[in-house]
Amino acid sequence: MSSRKPGRGARSTSSTLFPYLERTRGAGGQIYLYYRRRGRRVPLPGPEGSTEFAAAWHAADTRFEQRLRPETSGQSVHDAITEYLDGADYRQLAASSRSDYRRTLDRFRAQFGRLRLADLDEAWIEDLRRRADAAPIAWNALRSRMIEVVRHWRRQHPGVLAANLWEASRRLKVPRSSAHRPWPPDVLLAVMRAATPEFRALLTGYLLTAQRGGDVTHFAPDRYDAARRTLDLAQEKTDEPLRLHVTDSLARVLEAMRGRCAGRLFVTPRGRAWTTANAQETLATLRRVLRLPRYTLHGLRATGPVALKMLGFENRAIRALTGHTNDRNLELYLRGVQHYPLARAAQEALEAQFAELLNAAETGANRRRFSGTTGKAARRLRSQSPVEAANRLPTANRKPLSR
Repeated sequence: MSSRKPGRGARSTSSTLFPYLERTRGAGGQIYLYYRRRGRRVPLPGPEGSTEFAAAWHAADTRFEQRLRPETSGQSVHDAITEYLDGADYRQLAASSRSDYRRTLDRFRAQFGRLRLADLDEAWIEDLRRRADAAPIAWNALRSRMIEVVRHWRRQHPGVLAANLWEASRRLKVPRSSAHRPWPPDVLLAVMRAATPEFRALLTGYLLTAQRGGDVTHFAPDRYDAARRTLDLAQEKTDEPLRLHVTDSLARVLEAMRGRCAGRLFVTPRGRAWTTANAQETLATLRRVLRLPRYTLHGLRATGPVALKMLGFENRAIRALTGHTNDRNLELYLRGVQHYPLARAAQEALEAQFAELLNAAETGANRRRFSGTTGKAARRLRSQSPVEAANRLPTANRKPLSR
């Protein structure tokens, strides 16, 4: 649900449990609820989340789904996507992931739902990939979701499709985003000093827990055990339970903030709960005032893991903090430093192997700004008489010459 209350006549349309839900605030401040899809609106009874509301939303959603269904149902793209969205694999995803999946798949079946699934051969998929070259993120999202759709379809209808051709398709290369860029110490210090105590407390929570923004802003007082110095949460994206240790610095800010807002540990200067939206706006204002380049709150989720990797921590230990389930996802945050501990050990071994030689080379070495044996200066040196050349050599290289 949107973090901001819509003003008079304003609309809010964000919802993970009920897609296509629109909320409109009337002149008297009352909220009107609608199912809005493809330019049409269906009024819904309130309050939002009630039994009557849910029944009306599902009835409107069913009517729209039936309109989208091809005239000749069977083995169509629409049928495959609809079956997947009704299946256990989809329902077990986190709410935010379900919203992302449905948004992508709804667009695809609205455009290609009438096609037979078998008609989407390698050439058709490759042509779609070629046309999506300017939108690599959208293509990669569609590809991964359609892989799951076809996997589900093949399990439910064995023998209909010989292979899952979406698995053979290739991802598009995505330009490196700065969203995961870790904050350097000077940027972190400048922002921390300029921030209000409440925003500084929130940034401390981001930095020392390495959690996603939505999870940090939702830290709850009843999940914080001050005596045991632990903080429990269930990550929104993965729905995995996680117990965090509360360090001294984190404990200080939690104690300072606790009790100022029911249900939240981190609060704004006005005593309201932080959200990812108002936190990003606050950071953007600070960056503008301080004239800093773009650094994001999500970049703080990478700052801690990068520091831990530089200290030599294994990925397994870092994943225990971040909640990542595999190294591939974690290493999106460790670009450039994922091999540092091993490379450092190798370089230290090289130092030990060649330190004596390098020290010996420094003893009596050439101190001039040109090479002693090569280059233009050396050629000029060789063109001089032996005595003149000897007088221009470094002291350690001179040998007495007689005329």
